[in-house]
Order: sequence, then C-alpha cells, then structure tokens
Amino acid sequence: MMPKLPPYSSSSSEIKDLIITTLSREEHLSAKSVFQSIKLDYGSKITYQGVHKALRSMVAQGILDAESNRYSVNSRWLSELNAFVSKMEARRSGRAALDFGEIKNATSTTLSFDSYMDALYSLLDNMDRDRQSNRESDLAIAHWYHAWPVMCVSKKEFDQVRRMMSVGTQYGLCNQSTPLDLVLVDFWKDLNAKVQFGVPCATHCDLLVTRDNIVQIFLSPPVRNGIDSVFRSSATGRIDFASLYSCVFGLKGNVQVIITQNKQLADEIRAETLQYFK
Repeated sequence: MMPKLPPYSSSSSEIKDLIITTLSREEHLSAKSVFQSIKLDYGSKITYQGVHKALRSMVAQGILDAESNRYSVNSRWLSELNAFVSKMEARRSGRAALDFGEIKNATSTTLSFDSYMDALYSLLDNMDRDRQSNRESDLAIAHWYHAWPVMCVSKKEFDQVRRMMSVGTQYGLCNQSTPLDLVLVDFWKDLNAKVQFGVPCATHCDLLVTRDNIVQIFLSPPVRNGIDSVFRSSATGRIDFASLYSCVFGLKGNVQVIITQNKQLADEIRAETLQYFK
C-alpha cells in the first residue's frame, strides 16, 4: 500500500491534481474508485460529489477520456504537457528548445549555443517532439564535414535517435573519411542510414533537411578546429575518444544554428543529394 501523503485541501485545482496523480498509476477507473483511492492515499477531506464534478470538468477540457463511466488521462493532453515540460526544462538548463512549427511563415530563426553537443542535443529534442506530433514518413538528409558523433550521446539521446531513424529514410553525405569518420558512420549505418564518403559538401556548415526544414550548423573557428584536429589525428592509427568527448562537450565557443522553413529548397537539396546514391 502506498503511504499516505500530507492531506490536501478541497480546492478545485488540487482535486484535479489528485485525480491526475491517481489515474497516472491506474487507468480506466470509475468515479467511485478514483474517490476511494484519493481518500486512501491522501486522507483528503474532499467529497465524492467534488471528485465527480471535477472528473466531468476535466473530460470537457480534454484532460481526461471517459468510456463506459470509466476515466483515464487523455494521451494527447499528456503528450502536449510532456512537450511543454521538456521545453521549460531545456530553457532552464541552457539547452535551447524550439519547435519547428514556431518558424512557420518566417524566413529563418537563429539559435546560439556554447558547445557543439548542446546544439545537437537541442536538435534531437526538437526532432523527437516533431516525430511525436507528426508520424508521417520523412526523407531526411544530412551533410557532414565530419560525421556526427552519435556514440557520444547518453542513453536518452541515443533512444531519441533510434526513434527518429525508425520513421522514413535517412541519407547522409560526409566530406571527410578519416578512420574516426568511418567508425562513426558505422553507427549511422547500423541505424539504417545510407551514407557516402568523400563528397564535397558541408565545407562551411553542416546541414540537415527534415520535412520542410533546412537546418544549418555553423561552428566558430575554435570549435571547428578543435574537433577537426581530433578527427585528423585518428589518421595516425589511434582514435582518441577522450579528446573527442572533451571537444564535443567541453570546448566552448559560439555555435550558430539557423533553421529555415522552405519546402521548395528542402526538396531541391533532397534531389541533389539522392544523385549520389544512384
């Protein structure tokens, strides 16, 4: 049995909080079961009438679903809440968050980051939210100067990558072909990406095309040169993963991410990229 928590008052907002907490543990409960669970767990002074009124209100607001007089949390409402919370957490942690939908009808939007990996983390967060709200198949395109170090991310971010790679088809072009590039591209190939090496692309910025969005990642000289030195040193036969982690996470320097929404340009980049895979 769950230990009793401090008693709540009978205000409308707190009743709704208790209902959401109760239904997050067990779905498809009747109004009576919700009331009894709250009384048992929280020792609250709320009444059955108060709970029943709150349940009906929450159904009308789209927070809960009701079927055969049994209640559960609305999955769409929960998804939107999670996206909002993630966005706020990202902003508090300095990890900027932006929905692609926010730049509709705008020429472009620019974000600034303090490190290479902060920029990639933000893109992963954004693309994962986009995938959750739009599950249509996507043909995503990436142009790299050096292959993106997906092996450096945590389990959370790696799971995000796998979810995104499971929707649609992904193609990548990589300018360089150092031993470290080859190792990292193997990760992408294991995730079903199709990649070509030695293509004259991404000389000034890395590029990502997803749906109608073109994302350009510009690294400041200190960041770009530091990362490049790690990749080039791998040509001697030794891949220094410690230095790679240090560069992508710890090397501070301005990283600019420019996001443009332009369907015609996105389609043109896709068409040109696919020429390398015929």
